[in-house]
Amino acid sequence: TDFIDVLCDNFTRYQRHIDGKYQIIPREKQKRFLEKIVSSEECFHFSEVGSGKTKVILPLLCQLFLSNNTEAHQCLARGGAQKDVLVILVPEHLVPDARTQVFRYCLNLNFREEYRIYDDIFALLHDDVQLRNGFATKRSHAGYATHTTRRPAMKQIFITSFNQYKKALTYDEICAKVQPHREQILVVVDEVDDFLDRDKLVFNICSNKNNSFEKQILDHYYQISRAVYQGKDCPKECKESADNPEYWGHLHDKLGAIHDEIQEKSKSINKSFGIFNEQTLRHCTTNVTHDVEGYKSLIARPYESVNRAMPGSYYSDVERTIYLTYYILMEDVAKYDELFQQERKFISFEYFTEHMPHLDYDDLVYGNDPLSSLVVKHPETKDGLTKFLYEIILRRMEIRDKSRSVNSIDIVFNFDCIGFTGLSLIHI
Repeated sequence: TDFIDVLCDNFTRYQRHIDGKYQIIPREKQKRFLEKIVSSEECFHFSEVGSGKTKVILPLLCQLFLSNNTEAHQCLARGGAQKDVLVILVPEHLVPDARTQVFRYCLNLNFREEYRIYDDIFALLHDDVQLRNGFATKRSHAGYATHTTRRPAMKQIFITSFNQYKKALTYDEICAKVQPHREQILVVVDEVDDFLDRDKLVFNICSNKNNSFEKQILDHYYQISRAVYQGKDCPKECKESADNPEYWGHLHDKLGAIHDEIQEKSKSINKSFGIFNEQTLRHCTTNVTHDVEGYKSLIARPYESVNRAMPGSYYSDVERTIYLTYYILMEDVAKYDELFQQERKFISFEYFTEHMPHLDYDDLVYGNDPLSSLVVKHPETKDGLTKFLYEIILRRMEIRDKSRSVNSIDIVFNFDCIGFTGLSLIHI
């Protein structure tokens, strides 16, 4: 209590005057709330809206952390190791205000110790930003290292938003620094009710990479898909010429089951989005969009499957997507008119001679007839044209490389946390 009173007095004294008055003078209620946050066993606390949590309590907490008061740091340790890293988490709209307050009251606060304040959690990607005890290197004026001495871990404060912190924890480079040091990290959460909101708990991210299908593999996928669509057995050439004939046999059975599933559950094809039914949308019943930039003219997928880490979702199965691509080429060829118009100039004369010799080559390559019209006028060209597009689509298909998912609950369980909110009820 005595230290907090002294801290608040200094907080008042060392700030700018406006019209001869101090800008902010901590009230007695704010002092006791700060004491409660620091010393009580509970993690999260309530204080009414407008009580100065961001403008007063937050910078005072940072000053307390930067102090050398032994009792204060014992409280901040929360029964664990002494903390040398403070992470301030606030909602996105409060980041500028929180940054301003912490910079105003904590920069140039303690000239006897070296400490750092970062307004970007991704500073952890830099090699010079480390979260550990280390060695300080003394350098001459010319920049040459003279000697190295052991030093304790430097105190550091990071100010960031909820999602930026979750996103940072999806980076391997940052996790490699944070994970072994997490016992020395204290997370302070402003608006903790928003942080634990059930609709905002999870941050997902996935990265994709281009596939490397060889020409023979593309031919096998086409032949298997075609055989399944026509109700035929697995083509012999797939079993005889492939290095792994068992895979193609199993794939034929799997695609056959998918084909039967389509017939049973949804015979209709949405012109804009592909084949959707209750089963395909079970992971995203309220948030479906066509990823126009990445998959325009290709098979559409639920938003979560393309842009988020949703293991097990309907379209996260690459082989299912491969077959549905062929299925839509057969059932809704007009969907690919735009793609065909972009790619028709790349039809080689050899491919034309093998698959569509009865057409005029120049009209096919440089003409303007859409794919759907050509197929209607010349049904015998459908196999050759769809195979041409099918290979293009499969080459463009991206394979999920890494998926990451960080939950607010993960942060609470893995770090020592304290926080406060203006709402009396927290729904989890």
